[in-house]
Amino acid sequence: GRRGLVGAELDEAESLVGRTPLVPLRRLQARTDLKVWAKLESFNPGGSAKDRTALAMLRLGWADGSIGPDSTIVESSSGNLGVALARWCSRLDVAFHCVVDTKANVATVALIAALGGVIHRVEQPDPDTGDLLAARMAKVRELVARTDGAVWLNQYANPAAIEAHSNGTMREIAEALNHQVDQLFVAVSTTGTLAGCQRYVRQHAMTTELVAVDARGSILFGGARAERQLTGFGAGTVPSLAQHVVPDRVARVAD
Repeated sequence: GRRGLVGAELDEAESLVGRTPLVPLRRLQARTDLKVWAKLESFNPGGSAKDRTALAMLRLGWADGSIGPDSTIVESSSGNLGVALARWCSRLDVAFHCVVDTKANVATVALIAALGGVIHRVEQPDPDTGDLLAARMAKVRELVARTDGAVWLNQYANPAAIEAHSNGTMREIAEALNHQVDQLFVAVSTTGTLAGCQRYVRQHAMTTELVAVDARGSILFGGARAERQLTGFGAGTVPSLAQHVVPDRVARVAD
């Protein structure tokens, strides 16, 4: 039936995701004592690592019965996850509503809509915290409350994100480099990517130093709240996934 058909579609979609290039950055600096590699997640079909997260969350929801043919997926996104979910929900013929804010890239939001996503734009920050993410979360809860069959995947707490980056992203990096990775630098927001990488590193007893690259103004890992301009980088609300992450070091980067 439909559930079996969707399983096959998810399998086929998943075959397109991951196995992205790991490229040596030979012109990054003059030092010859360092070897620096970049994992090019832009080679995923939706243009970012969020393809991994989106498919993992949809697969988990379909498997546990929380998502079905009549579901309406609702999610908050700074852009990239919205593109990924719009793409895969269209393929599964499932409705998708995406909550974005004023900092979201205009072209990215247009792409989400072109892929069939219904856009809900938050114009004002949360009055208590002054944070746009908190305002997006409030909008998600409102949509879920008034939409029949609504399912909030909740990228900020969904454990599928950790599995996606443990069995996917970090496994690919480690296997390509014979598990010899001295330092791993991961930009953080939901912290799902770093949490997944940390899980793999610990399970395989790697000595890799995990560095969370966070935005100045983000409150992740004890940061001081301040205004931030870049979307999808840092957070003004600590996500549930962050409780699973203990980076060895935090590097804070200005806009």
